[in-house]
Amino acid sequence: MPASAARPRPGPGQPTASPFPLLLLLAVLSGPVSGRVPRSVPRTSLPISEADSYLTRFAVPHTYNYSVLLVDPASHTLYVGARDTIFALSLPFSEERPRKIDWMVPEAHRQNCRKKGKKEDVSRFQQVERLESGRGKCPFEPAQRSAAVMAGGVLYAATVKNYLGT
Repeated sequence: MPASAARPRPGPGQPTASPFPLLLLLAVLSGPVSGRVPRSVPRTSLPISEADSYLTRFAVPHTYNYSVLLVDPASHTLYVGARDTIFALSLPFSEERPRKIDWMVPEAHRQNCRKKGKKEDVSRFQQVERLESGRGKCPFEPAQRSAAVMAGGVLYAATVKNYLGT
């Protein structure tokens, strides 16, 4: 039996149901939702002076750009990616020496970066020539993969798509 035969259709003299009650219900229920959105608040905040007792610092001489972190809960390991090196640290942290893999960049990739104007010299990487206020500006740092700025109470965020950062 077709679906249209199971339900009687309104005839020319029968009134149809008005969508007005449903629209009114939608307007009443959406009022509180479309109102002012509460400000985001971090779940936990802790002054850095108090956080030092909880932090464990990790650094290896002549190793730079610790930028990639990955936790493997199955093996209780924190993987730390740095320039030309990957470290595997046991969790929770202990005084044992971290396992290290040297992961050198192939020469073809280095040549490709040189063609794009990148420099390998990191000894002067953090040389400060002039200090300038960063307030109201969107920062760009090659080691960062994103930038954000608050303007007029609105957070604007962006990611870098190319090597030039434009």
